Amino acid sequence: MDNLERHLERTADGGLVRFERFLAYPIQEVWAAITLPERLGDWWPPMAAEITVDLREGGRIVFEWPDLDFPTMEFEITRVEAPTLLEHKHTSPGSWMRWELEETDEGTRLLATYSVPDIDMAIDRGDVVGLHYSLDRLDPALSGNPVGWDNDAFQKLLATYAQERLGNS
Repeated sequence: MDNLERHLERTADGGLVRFERFLAYPIQEVWAAITLPERLGDWWPPMAAEITVDLREGGRIVFEWPDLDFPTMEFEITRVEAPTLLEHKHTSPGSWMRWELEETDEGTRLLATYSVPDIDMAIDRGDVVGLHYSLDRLDPALSGNPVGWDNDAFQKLLATYAQERLGNS
């Protein structure tokens, strides 16, 4: 992984975005942070959300925005192997996410893979950058000190991705 702890790979059917994090917490704590509604709200969504999780194959992860006129985000769960693997569809058609956890001597290695039909569109829509920024907020949330969404930091990261794309064109 590069200095942004992520790897973009173009594939025949779109692209894969992989984010790797090494977290100094037991695998069960990281699993809880990515699967329990009360923990997801500490790091994933950019705003206050009502979150429900039906943690089973065919179940759903749902984000609703009580204070905003914003579409509900709903992900169908396609695979669960607690506490090491969670796969679900994404709201973008043809997209899916895989969360892989592995115990290490120092805690847990998290590998989040986001498969998209069009990697440039996923960057332009903010999906890739939003996930990257949310994952940056995971460690503080695990420590009990969640960090709120900082739109300036998000915009800076968005500009970094845009600049890299221009440099790779």
